[in-house]
Parts: sequence; C-alpha cells; structure tokens
Amino acid sequence: MIAQLSLIRPYLAALLLAVGSPAASQAGELNPAAVKATTPDEFKWRDPTDRADTNQTILYGDPTKPGFYVVLNKARAGRFGGPHYHPNDRFITVLSGTWWKGSGTTVDPTHTTRLPTGSFVIDYGQQVHWDGTKEEPISILIVGEGPATNIPVPQSTGSFTALDPKAVGVLLPDQYKWRDPTLAAPTNQAVLHGDPSKPGLYVVVNTYKPGAYSRPHFHPNDGFVTVMKGTLWIGTGAKFDTNNMVAMRTGTFMQHFGKQIHYQGAKEDEVTIVVVGQGPATATPAEEK
Repeated sequence: MIAQLSLIRPYLAALLLAVGSPAASQAGELNPAAVKATTPDEFKWRDPTDRADTNQTILYGDPTKPGFYVVLNKARAGRFGGPHYHPNDRFITVLSGTWWKGSGTTVDPTHTTRLPTGSFVIDYGQQVHWDGTKEEPISILIVGEGPATNIPVPQSTGSFTALDPKAVGVLLPDQYKWRDPTLAAPTNQAVLHGDPSKPGLYVVVNTYKPGAYSRPHFHPNDGFVTVMKGTLWIGTGAKFDTNNMVAMRTGTFMQHFGKQIHYQGAKEDEVTIVVVGQGPATATPAEEK
C-alpha cells in the first residue's frame, strides 16, 4: 500500500526547493554552485527524433545501476505495453495527460484504472503490471532506487477487473492530504511518499499562490524539483530580492545542491512543483539580517 501520508511541521514549508540556471529565462543572476536547471528544450531524449511511441530522458542518476535516479517518460496516444515488472519500487507522478494502468498478466485496456494529471502511483517491486495511453499523450516523472530494469512476462488471455493493491498503489489528486486542507494558504504542501524530515526517499507536491515566496534557506541534502504548473521564480544567496530572480517555466527540471542558500516563489500565476530526494530535507533559515 502507498505509504501513509502525513503533514509535516510548519517549518518545512520552506522545503519548496529552488534551483535555476542561466539557461532559463533571466530576470536576475543565480549562484551556479547552488543550482542547476535543465529546461525542456535541453532534455536529451533516448530517441532524439522523438518519433518513437515511447521516449525517455534521464534527469539524474542511472536507472540501470544501483542508486537514486530520476527519469521522465512520455508516450504517444493509443499505446499500451505488455505485462512486466521491476526489481524495486518505482514512485511515479503523472505530470500531464491521462495514464491508464492495469496489473497482472492480462492486458485489457477497456477496464484499466484512469490516472489523471497529478496522480501518484507506486509500482511495487517484483509485481506484474502494465500501462498505456488512450486519447491523449502523457508524461510521467519516475524516481526510485535502481536498478529499474523492465522485465517482461508472458501475456495471458482473459479480462482485467481491478488493480491488485499489492502490485500498484494509487493516490488520485483529490485524495491528497494538504497541510492546509482549505487550500487557502499562500503556500501549501502534500506529502505523497516518505517523510521529508527523516532519512529516506520522499516525494512531495508544493504550491505557491501568486505573490507567495519562501525566504532564504538551505537544506542538508540535494533536492530535485520539477515545475508541473506555472512559472517558478528562483533566487540564490542570503539577501531576499524578488527583482533578482530567474524564471523557471513549466516542465523545467532543477537540482538544488545541499547546504546552498536559495529562495523561490510565484509572481503572476499559481505554481505547482514536485520535489523528490533523499531526506532529511529540513530547512535552515539563512536570510541576511
């Protein structure tokens, strides 16, 4: 089953990680020792022609080897794969489109489980599952501990009825447990997996309403941020200055380096980001007095 969601203490609101690079839209300057960003037009896809039904770009690590990895997968509409499994758990966020999921060895797209944008999924290690797309393409963010080898299994005949919770865990967007359940707070957070205040892999979703910012702070370990919606503005250094920030548009992937000072927020539009990493991700205030 999906790990128990929990609300973390208010000081972790600053967990909203900020990273950026001169490659992104500029309105200021960033410390390159503190941040690294890759914009969508800089992604290095497995199929650089982008003609394949499915494609992948490795954002961090190497999913074929032991260790933490982050990858982005995308698939064209009307594509389903065969049954398979992976050696270890995989933690997946649907960034765009509607994904469809099944478990077991029978591939039956008619009765798949619908996973809209924002859904969080765990493919449990050693458990058989399959998935695909229908009317629209999708992009999904996948993190985990490698190796993430795809091991196919023979397909059987019959019909699929429901997801096996031992094989696939699902959390839909309307099932998120937000820190502020009224959704009225300027910044908000939902913990999807793990506990970012403790060691171990975590996945959180953070939101910023227009005009909301974190203050300069740092974290003990690297964090990895994907902008899911809106334009995130990033600053580095101990001086809080909204005029010296860099814009990170939707789809940008960012690595924030541990112990480096940063701050971030939203200007004109509401922002949603997915943050993953190895905890603890506690925030230490570092604003210049």
